[in-house]
Amino acid sequence: MEIVSLIIAVVALVIAVLAYMRTGGIQDLRTQVSSLGSSTDALRSKTADVLDRLERTVRGVRQGQPPAAPGESPGGQKTESD
Repeated sequence: MEIVSLIIAVVALVIAVLAYMRTGGIQDLRTQVSSLGSSTDALRSKTADVLDRLERTVRGVRQGQPPAAPGESPGGQKTESD
């Protein structure tokens, strides 16, 4: 009976390998991983751009204008600190 179970398991393994190869095999996985990586990079770039614009909007800093140093108001004047 164990021999029959072993034969069935081997046949199932062969069928699984053939099905895997027919659906694309390792090449298909590599293609999917590389496309996922490129879309992740694009998403990361878009997120960085959105966060940069949000920061400029919240802080009121315009392009080309350096950010205010600690202790200075956005107009460039010194503020009193204790």
